[in-house]
Amino acid sequence: MTVVQTTLSRELRDGVDALLDRYVGISDRDHCVVTFSPDSREAAAWLVAGLKQRKLSTQIVGMRPLVDYEFAGRLNSAMPDAGSFTGRLVIFTLERDTMSHFSPLLEVLQRFGGDRCMVVRIISASREFFEKALNLGPDELSARNAALLTRLTEARSVRVRSRGGTDLRIHLDNDRFDWISNRGVWRPGGFTILPAGEIATYPARIDGRLVADGALNCNVITRIDTRLTAHPLTVDIEDGRATGFSGADDDVRELVELCFKQPHGTRVGELGFGTNSGIDQFIPANSHINERRVGVHIGFGQHNQDRAVVGYEEKVHLDLITDGAELFLDEESEPIDLGNLQLTGDEHPPLVRDEDITGDCCGYGYGQLTDPESATRPGSGSASAAPIG
Repeated sequence: MTVVQTTLSRELRDGVDALLDRYVGISDRDHCVVTFSPDSREAAAWLVAGLKQRKLSTQIVGMRPLVDYEFAGRLNSAMPDAGSFTGRLVIFTLERDTMSHFSPLLEVLQRFGGDRCMVVRIISASREFFEKALNLGPDELSARNAALLTRLTEARSVRVRSRGGTDLRIHLDNDRFDWISNRGVWRPGGFTILPAGEIATYPARIDGRLVADGALNCNVITRIDTRLTAHPLTVDIEDGRATGFSGADDDVRELVELCFKQPHGTRVGELGFGTNSGIDQFIPANSHINERRVGVHIGFGQHNQDRAVVGYEEKVHLDLITDGAELFLDEESEPIDLGNLQLTGDEHPPLVRDEDITGDCCGYGYGQLTDPESATRPGSGSASAAPIG
């Protein structure tokens, strides 16, 4: 399978350059493989054009999302002989709505060695990914994540307030629940997940009112406009469960109702903080780009912890995102303003799940969600297949 040749605009070229230089640290000794799903053909073409401009050795492999029994064979046929190059093997995977084929990629990573193979998993592959999500590099995101983590990992409670009306009281248990930090930093032996710019954990308890006035991001394939600025969604939360919601438009309410009626759909499984201030606006697509933008997101449904720690499993994960927020730690009167975060200069703390090294950004991988009534109704926004969180 090939991608169409394309000419890059300046904005796209800058994004491709940022990906290759700042995140990958590409060199002319590296061997590159670009794999992509059909919905990411254009994004893959921009990346391939950038690689060819640098005269880098590049193989192209198409893949079907989620289920593709021949993908492992096609991937392996594109692999170079380990002795034929002196740099790294760099594998890029581009998908818009899914994150697929962990096992074949992990097998290649282990075969070539974690210090010689880099796997870059790009989700929400799109024009906006290149034009917005790469404006800050991994060093800058690491510093921003560190500034929050060094304080939050020592806190027992956090109150979240926003100008949109969010007021949440949250208890933390940092001895029991892991923190995840996604900052785009390559760690040998792990996947690098992009777009980057988030820290997250599981709240020991959460109560109050969430006013999602930014966007939503759900692991259900949908084509609705996910932005909530014009029509915020209000969710009341008591002891870690949504007890009711209101607002938003018809498409959003339909999707939220569908998610909440799943067995564990109303449970709060994630407390997340977007840290990528290079993303200057929310976008219409159901996208991780919105989740990485500065703000707080509360994830309902599947959690982000080890199964031995949080025992339930849910196929749905719905993130509801605020437009900015202030954090008050342990009843302190001076807030942390996420929109004007003051960097502390602290080193990024070591985390058990730094970069969510398994490649599963929501702790579950993928499931499936279908509403027979809404999925077949003309104009319905929700559909099936839930791969990523």
